[in-house]
Amino acid sequence: MIERLLKIKKSIHQFTGFSSDNKNSLRDPIFILLGLLFILTLFAAYSNHFQNGFHFDDSHTIEDNKAITEVNVVTFFKDVTTFSTLPSNRSYRPYTTLENAIDYKLGDGLDPLVFHIHIFIFFILTCAALFLFVKKLLDSLEFSNYNQFWGLLIAASFGLLCANAETVNYIIQRSEIVAGFYVLLGFVAFLSGGIWRKWHLYLIFPFIGFFSKEMALVFSPLLFLYFLIFEEDVDLLRFYRTTEFKKCIRSFVKVFPSFVLTLAFLIFYFSMLPDTFAPGGPDRYNYLITQPLVICHYILTYFIPYNLSADTDWVAFESILDYRAILGIIGIGILIFLALKTSKKKETKLFSFGLLWFFISLLPSSSVLPFAEVLNDHRSFIPYMGLTMAFVFGTNYILETYFPKILTSKKGMSIITLFIIFFLFANAYGVHQRNKVWKDEISLWKDVTLKSPKNGRGHMNYGLALMAQGDYTNAEISFNNALEYVPYYSSIYTNMGILKNAIGDKESADKYFQKSLSLNDANHKTKYFYGRYLFQNNKFNEAIDQFKQVNQSVPNYLETNDYIFKSYHKLQDWENMKSFSNEVLENRPKDDMAKKYLDIALNKKSILTVLEEEVNNAPSPEKYLNLSLQYFNESNYQDCIRIAEKALELNPEYADALNNIGIGHFYLLNYDEAIEAYNKALKINPSYQLAKNNLENAKNKKKDMANAISDLSDKKASAYYINLSLEFYQKEKYQTSIAAARKSIAIAPNAIAYNNICSSYNQLKEYQKAIAACTEALKLDARSKLAKGNLNYAQEQMKNQ
Repeated sequence: MIERLLKIKKSIHQFTGFSSDNKNSLRDPIFILLGLLFILTLFAAYSNHFQNGFHFDDSHTIEDNKAITEVNVVTFFKDVTTFSTLPSNRSYRPYTTLENAIDYKLGDGLDPLVFHIHIFIFFILTCAALFLFVKKLLDSLEFSNYNQFWGLLIAASFGLLCANAETVNYIIQRSEIVAGFYVLLGFVAFLSGGIWRKWHLYLIFPFIGFFSKEMALVFSPLLFLYFLIFEEDVDLLRFYRTTEFKKCIRSFVKVFPSFVLTLAFLIFYFSMLPDTFAPGGPDRYNYLITQPLVICHYILTYFIPYNLSADTDWVAFESILDYRAILGIIGIGILIFLALKTSKKKETKLFSFGLLWFFISLLPSSSVLPFAEVLNDHRSFIPYMGLTMAFVFGTNYILETYFPKILTSKKGMSIITLFIIFFLFANAYGVHQRNKVWKDEISLWKDVTLKSPKNGRGHMNYGLALMAQGDYTNAEISFNNALEYVPYYSSIYTNMGILKNAIGDKESADKYFQKSLSLNDANHKTKYFYGRYLFQNNKFNEAIDQFKQVNQSVPNYLETNDYIFKSYHKLQDWENMKSFSNEVLENRPKDDMAKKYLDIALNKKSILTVLEEEVNNAPSPEKYLNLSLQYFNESNYQDCIRIAEKALELNPEYADALNNIGIGHFYLLNYDEAIEAYNKALKINPSYQLAKNNLENAKNKKKDMANAISDLSDKKASAYYINLSLEFYQKEKYQTSIAAARKSIAIAPNAIAYNNICSSYNQLKEYQKAIAACTEALKLDARSKLAKGNLNYAQEQMKNQ
């Protein structure tokens, strides 16, 4: 195999004119071909991830975060609350928020494709930066004449690493990639020398990275490590000796500008964190003793990514005497000793540097600062850069020292080549498979429940995914599974409340919501969903109270303001609607929703009036038909007919509109007009079953009505319609009540019928018409107390309008 590769290389050299004397050149055609092959393989590995959805922390940082709907650079850097809607998660990462806002703008909303393309571009750039860093480092050490190939091997091993798929797929963790990119650029600039190093301009890049994620803060200790190993040649295992300690001091002096910048940013960073910020981790001691085994897990996952999970079920150890804690400490102790031991020897410096890079880069998340999760596979992204260097150069040292014949024999080189190909393509295959897991919420959280079966949050999120698909039965099973592991997790009870409400079990839904609110971890999301439940069940005043509590902790969360406006609108509480509109506009003068509802409040527009205005601005037969149905649902049959006629104007062959016209007339007791409309609908669509049923019903009702009054005198027939009017009034069918009363008047004018009309118009808040009807009633019976009372009520309401 090697002979064939050598022949191919010779042919390419002859064709391109490139000589073997051109050592270490990026123009080497073999290097270019391998580089292109790596990029193509990287694209192939990640080709199925670009449509993968938003997951987990993407909800509060992207999906629910209204701050990213506008690209407001100054606000992002000044206001830490723009990063997340969760007060406890408001870390200072303005660069990441800016990226999210740009992608939101480019995608005209939450289009995951745009986000993934942007992230993948940065991932490729990070691989390129890693290549440049390794090559420049090797060049400075005069490692070989083929440093570009070593750099490419490390970039390819890191880029195709299966475990990194967790970071690339997890959209909000773009911050890890960007921070890593700027850390590497800082090293590339530093190793470029010249003014970059003389004037410390290389610090520009890690400084930018700081604003993406705190992980970039590892640049300074990593640079210190570089000085110790490569420039001062420190024996790290014996750093305490006078000679070695002086070297350490010299190294610290060199890194001092970087240290000062890092410290200054760290102070600034903590000053920007809000009081509500809380990582939510376990006890510091328990977290710390767990991390050695966590680090061992990261190392094992690098080579065997058998158990990658988006949300693990690891928990902090209770005692350092736990055998797992002991095993982790022993394992990490051996590796650190090995890294320190190999720091002095020239042949093993690169291995030592890579392994210590791995450990140092894990310090922010695997030391004394407890995070909510003791382990997250995306945290190893920057550390894996160092581990890749340690793996490649450590393997090279072992082969050169203990198996030199392998490197000099064709068979040995064939085996090494095959191993590299296998390692890279096996990881590429693994990446492709992990992308499938990250495709949607169902696939991701099902994988979590299988890989981390004791993770209550994983079961809950799987239940949420099932509920979103309408699978309420299995969703409830998942929620109950979650309660076995986290019985005091308020979100589970909230989601059970949502589920019970969806299946119509209001009593159970309310109990679950109340349980959720009673728990210590209840937050704005609990109140938001309880408010939404109240709104859906027409408890508008209670809903407003919940939504206003949400706004106190997380202003502008989701559709909170929208629900408040809609609640006021349902209640027709014009004064509070106006007040709340002005309150919103005071903070956000360009808020279109607040402007809209201020206009509604000032003009006291009904909900359907507003909907009609919106449809009139962008008319279509279908929109008018839907509006007609809404008028019908509100028992407003006259407007049901009127709007359906507008749909018919746009589409004269619209059978559905004719059917709606028929229904409107039917409920206004105009059976002849209803029958005519149904017949027209059936002429257009003879197989229209609903119109057939409605036509038959209208004919029967017309016949029943005729039979009911056929043998009655005018007085009794008029009384029949009055009774019918009262019956519809009690059913809150006020327009039908008016129609029946008018039929009574048509037979024999009477004060009772006019009073019924007046009462119905009062209920419909059409007070001018009510006054006219009561006036007619009093003309016929000046002593009617009911008519006088209804008239006075209508007049008072007119004055208050």
